[in-house]
Amino acid sequence: MKISIALLAGCALALPAMAQTNGLQNGGFENLCLFCGGPFPDGWSSPGGNTNANRRTVGDGQMPALFPVGTPNALTPHSGNAVAEIRTPGTGGFIGLTTDNVNFCYCDQTCGTLCSTPYPYFDPVFDYNGGDVVVTAWYMIPADQPIVGDASGIKINIKVQNQDVATMDPWALGTAISGTTNGQWMPYTVVFTRADIQQQYECNRGIQPGCGCNCVPAAPLPNHCKLTLGRFVGDGSPTSGIIYWDDITYTQLPPAAACEPDVNQDGVADQGDVDYLINVIAGGENPTGINPDFNNDGVADQGDIDALVNVIAGGPCP
Repeated sequence: MKISIALLAGCALALPAMAQTNGLQNGGFENLCLFCGGPFPDGWSSPGGNTNANRRTVGDGQMPALFPVGTPNALTPHSGNAVAEIRTPGTGGFIGLTTDNVNFCYCDQTCGTLCSTPYPYFDPVFDYNGGDVVVTAWYMIPADQPIVGDASGIKINIKVQNQDVATMDPWALGTAISGTTNGQWMPYTVVFTRADIQQQYECNRGIQPGCGCNCVPAAPLPNHCKLTLGRFVGDGSPTSGIIYWDDITYTQLPPAAACEPDVNQDGVADQGDVDYLINVIAGGENPTGINPDFNNDGVADQGDIDALVNVIAGGPCP
């Protein structure tokens, strides 16, 4: 199963109190957290130190056993020798691993030397003026350990310093994972759009009336994003099963080119531009040389006219 969800685009300016670790660290969970100790992967932690969410490795002696990649008819990592494992104590609530940690010692990769202050976050840096963000992962659920009673997915919190300014989670969206993959690794893709993060941020800042908490400061702009691999259902509900995650990646795309609604190039965007585009799509002359595929869907048709009308009326570029 491949999940593609339009969620949030991120944002980044330098934190006044903490700098940023650029990019997602240890998305394959190969490195153990030497600073924090315990079973957690470097750059990730489980809220409350809950060891139902932890790092597993090939041949670690735990059950179910993990075998080297390529072993027939066996549970293996997707790549390398490590995975993130999320179990359940048998009842509902939240269990997961998050990047929302201060990085005290990743600077030399060994924790032998502490980073100099200000300490960076493990949260990925997001550019508010950048484009959409794509988070990918692989997940696997054993055939005899299906996810029952709750569901798992990747949750996103866009943050200013330690304050959430936008939150999207798979449980609210109805896109979380349950059931089983029969021990097979499956791809998972989440797309975070700049338009969605901007809308939530503006609601919570009070720029857009009638929505949000009106509790977010005007400066600085949102600047880092917490990623959480988790499973959740209301407290007390019976739950069972195990899910494994591996090879988490984060990519921010370049900002989309701004569209130009003044297609007839007379200096204003108005009904004349709509008439001009209608004429070009109908086969008429195109003296300004514009691309009639205004919405960039590969065809020049009524959809392009509708998109142009929307932009002239103040809507976003397609």
